[in-house]
Amino acid sequence: MASETAIKSLVKKAKGREPEAFGSLYDAYVDQIFRYIYYKVGNFAEAQDLTGQAFLKAFEHIETYEVREVAFSSWLYRIAHNLVVDYFRRESKRESIPIEDHPPTPSEHGNPVETVLADLDSEKLYSALRKLTQNQREVIILKFIESLSNTQVAEIMGISVGAVKSTQKRGLLARNRILSNASGKEFVER
Repeated sequence: MASETAIKSLVKKAKGREPEAFGSLYDAYVDQIFRYIYYKVGNFAEAQDLTGQAFLKAFEHIETYEVREVAFSSWLYRIAHNLVVDYFRRESKRESIPIEDHPPTPSEHGNPVETVLADLDSEKLYSALRKLTQNQREVIILKFIESLSNTQVAEIMGISVGAVKSTQKRGLLARNRILSNASGKEFVER
C-alpha cells in the first residue's frame, strides 16, 4: 500500500483529471474494496459489478473529495457501502433473491491440508457473519477483515467511535455464541 503522502499526491493529480493517477489509486484499493463488497453481498459477479460501479462513481466525483476531511480509503468504502445498501434495497423488491452459500476462500498458499482447513474455517466464519445484524457484520468486516481503525470504521459508517466499539463487542459476542452453538458446545453467557 502506498504511503498517505503518495495517496494524497495521487488524489491531487486525479482531481486534475490525470487518468494515470486515478488508475494508480484504483490499483492501490481495488482488492480491498472488492473484498469488502464480496463479504457483504456474497456473490462474486455482483461484487465485481459493484466494485466497478464504486470506482466509476469515485472517478466521476473525485473533484468533490476533500483531502483534509476523510481518508481517501474511507471515502471509497463509503461509496462502496452506499452501493451495497442500494443493491440490497433493489434486491428486496424482487420476488426471489438467489443467495450463494459459498464464502470467499483464502488464497491457495501453503499445503493442501492447510488450504482445506482454512476453507472450513472461512465457511464457518462466513456463515456466522451472515447471522449477525447488518451493523455488527459491517463493523467486524471493516475491523478484522479490512484491518481498519475504529476512526476509519466510524467515518465509513457515519457513527461515533464509541458506537463502533460497542457494536464490535456485541458482534463478537454474538459471533462466538453462534460458532459455539454450531460446534455443538453449550454457550453460557456470564
